[in-house]
Amino acid sequence: MEKRRAFIEFEGVPNPQAIKLVVKNGILTDEPYIYSDWSKAESAPLAKKLLMLRYVDEVFINYNYVSVLKKEDSPEWDNLLPELRMMIQQHLEDNEPILYLGAEKLEHPKTDDVVLGMAQELLDKKLRPYAHEDGGDFVIESYEDGVLNLRMHGACKRCPYAAQTLKEGVEKLLNTAIPEIKKVVALDNNVLS
Repeated sequence: MEKRRAFIEFEGVPNPQAIKLVVKNGILTDEPYIYSDWSKAESAPLAKKLLMLRYVDEVFINYNYVSVLKKEDSPEWDNLLPELRMMIQQHLEDNEPILYLGAEKLEHPKTDDVVLGMAQELLDKKLRPYAHEDGGDFVIESYEDGVLNLRMHGACKRCPYAAQTLKEGVEKLLNTAIPEIKKVVALDNNVLS
């Protein structure tokens, strides 16, 4: 039996601390999944392997790509990419599982709040696809007193352009469509929002 080949290409993303590795001949998952703790990645064998590398801070798996966020004092990507590519390629070619049943997908919290529901729908349709193109994602963490709190993941986490994206993209769109939302804040992103 002929061994399956995995073709992986790198894509640069706006965040210099992140890289997007695209599987050109396969689908990994139909929903986004995020892992930043090796001990909590039992349901994601590929993410667990990657998190064992000393320089990997977070692994974001979606559709046909894996985004890796490196730790702040890590070497340049040129020194890291061959190992990352080999590890992902070997995992796929050995036909090892990406996720096990029961893995928790990245999604907004369930809500009955009308404003929060409208914000979730608008973000899902208008903005999350752009974040996915850049190898990242964001989900609503909470909404209170006109402030919508988002949590950034993958290549969006610690991105130097996150504050600008929040103000000129997310906040502007939401303010226009949903006047109850006055401000959008990124939680734990090390950016001013």
